[in-house]
Amino acid sequence: MAQRTEERERRNETTVRRFFDELVVEGNYDIADEVLTETYVRHEMGPNPELTGREAFTAFIEGLRGGFSDVRVDIDELLVVDDYVVVRATERGTHDGEFAGLPPTGEQFEVGGIVIHRLEDGKIAETYACWDMLGMLRQLGVDPLAA
Repeated sequence: MAQRTEERERRNETTVRRFFDELVVEGNYDIADEVLTETYVRHEMGPNPELTGREAFTAFIEGLRGGFSDVRVDIDELLVVDDYVVVRATERGTHDGEFAGLPPTGEQFEVGGIVIHRLEDGKIAETYACWDMLGMLRQLGVDPLAA
């Protein structure tokens, strides 16, 4: 039994690493069906409080990569417990395209985040994400509190 749990946890870690490295950073949308369930749901504090489905998520990532062509996510810590993978990560990039209606500023950002993934049968079914969006906007020279 312990060996099956270890195998499942290794598979889940591999899936989450592929999610960040291949899907988010490289923009390899062809692997979305390999790492996300068809009914994938992403909950986030930010401009997209909830996204449902693989297509909605890949569209979100296309928008992110369109605004930050060099976007990178570095996993700082990763914890796997059964079908949950918790990641503390650093995201960085250069604002060289339109993002969320903001014209490119040419500024760079670096923010931290915590992401919790729940997996089903080796695919991510649900994500809870919290990134420092206020810090990101400030680093881009945007004052979100300005009227």
